[in-house]
Amino acid sequence: MLDNIFDNNVCALLIGKRYSTGYPGKNVMTINGQPSCEYGFQAAKKVGIKNIFVSTDCPEIIKIGKKYLAKTIERPAELATPDSLTEDVLVHAYNKIKESIDPPEIIVLLFANNPAISLKLIKEGVKKLKTDNTYDSAFSVCKYNMFS
Repeated sequence: MLDNIFDNNVCALLIGKRYSTGYPGKNVMTINGQPSCEYGFQAAKKVGIKNIFVSTDCPEIIKIGKKYLAKTIERPAELATPDSLTEDVLVHAYNKIKESIDPPEIIVLLFANNPAISLKLIKEGVKKLKTDNTYDSAFSVCKYNMFS
């Protein structure tokens, strides 16, 4: 068993932009008494991730991230549009993270609009990636029924 799976080469990256056309304000809307993005920062801290990054163009998300010692990755305007691809945001953030951690072994990706984060799944995913080199990524999925 690994003593501390969350060493310095494991980091968290929370992503969320200021303006959402689908549901404006979703990344900072209050859910159960706190902004939705705060759940991601809390999850990273609770599992023991030491290096937390946030990629955003939103001053409010940056301010919340500072409470959790998150390092800000300033998202360029071209990566904060309705047409911006998450993949491009991740490549940009990865290149910035490499300036602090080279190379980051594992990046735990957290979305600012998701308060439903399982600490158990984060731990299981990181442990699996650290102990079985046949895997290069892990992610959780759920069935989504838009009419439920």
